[in-house]
Amino acid sequence: MARSELRGLRRALRAVGRVPEAMREARTEALHEWAENTQDSAEDRVPRDTSALWAALDHKVDERYGRAEVGIWDEDVLDYAYYVEKGTSSMADQPYLVPAFDANRAQVTRTYRAAVRRHLGEISEE
Repeated sequence: MARSELRGLRRALRAVGRVPEAMREARTEALHEWAENTQDSAEDRVPRDTSALWAALDHKVDERYGRAEVGIWDEDVLDYAYYVEKGTSSMADQPYLVPAFDANRAQVTRTYRAAVRRHLGEISEE
């Protein structure tokens, strides 16, 4: 009976086993980059009468669930932040968050694809 050997099978199986981790790392990298860029974009747009609103802008990335948020969580500034974004009967709207999201929306896909290629490339080089 002839015996055949599969060369590199062990290495290939290790690489396949590493794919889910590489995908999570790529997702986390893309989320961080998107959140930072979106926050920067919002900071560029926000009115700076007192700088309180600008200083309150922040971002959070939940790596476990693959979620990123950009906004204001400081309760002392929250109402004012909403009024600036949406306006009031006596104040025109001055949107800063929604335009920042819109400006960075397409970046997520490009950044994620590049990160996936980079992380999967690291697997093939191991």
